[in-house]
Amino acid sequence: PIANTVADGHAITEACRNLACSGAAPLGATDNLNFGNPHYPEIFWQLKESVRGLAEGCRAFNAPVTGGNVSLYNQRGALGAIDPTPTVAVVGLIEKPEHITTSWFKDEGDAIILLGSPVDTADPLQGLGGSACLQTLHGKKTGLPPRVDLEAAQTLHATLLGLIYTGSVKSAHDCSEGGLAVCLAESCISQQTARETPRLIGAMVDLSEMKDTRLDALLFGETQNRVVITCKPLDATKVIERAKLMGVPAARIGTVGGEALTIKTASGEFTAPAAELHDAWWNAIARAMA
Repeated sequence: PIANTVADGHAITEACRNLACSGAAPLGATDNLNFGNPHYPEIFWQLKESVRGLAEGCRAFNAPVTGGNVSLYNQRGALGAIDPTPTVAVVGLIEKPEHITTSWFKDEGDAIILLGSPVDTADPLQGLGGSACLQTLHGKKTGLPPRVDLEAAQTLHATLLGLIYTGSVKSAHDCSEGGLAVCLAESCISQQTARETPRLIGAMVDLSEMKDTRLDALLFGETQNRVVITCKPLDATKVIERAKLMGVPAARIGTVGGEALTIKTASGEFTAPAAELHDAWWNAIARAMA
């Protein structure tokens, strides 16, 4: 089934997907539901649907809500109510220390594999509705967010955990805010070996075969149920075949290595040095506040 409430469906699914990427299975959840004045029918509807979506997700992932809080009446005069803001945190269990998995690329030559469909073609907006791309580049906050398929998410999470348990996965990072391009960039920069001393590594990614989708959706669409993993090059075929056997789309999309992230598409090639990606990520808050 597709989750009835997109906002909380996204929140619980992404939280559980992040756990799976780290090698953990969910145990329980807590929530923080922030809304306007529920005496207005439209605000009450937002709250009701958010609770329903959260319940559907928690049942799907066997992660009961053990606590949380609700903040209501968040609005003021002509400014109106805040956007409905359900926040979810999920705690999970990693059975063995060797199953702990981190998000950053590890070694030169490792294969980069995308688990999940590059774009949800059944979504008319191809993952761009309500996206960070739409708001950042076009200044718009509109459109239906991507669909949340809870059964597909369960399958993806179980498949990823199975691959991690076999020792095949060297890194795993979920695609969420910002889409595939941001996920790849973060995978190049996210390890900090000490204060302000990151370990950076680039990658060569080839998406040129993915021609049946618009470029902005391919790079920045926020289609759900996608994870980027890496493995030893000799393990790539085995990993892809096992994922497909479990019903998860999988394809090798690149190779780890170099000092820059290069993404080749049917429309052209884009390159950014890993050091520049790190600078934009590490200093983002300081520059926004300057």
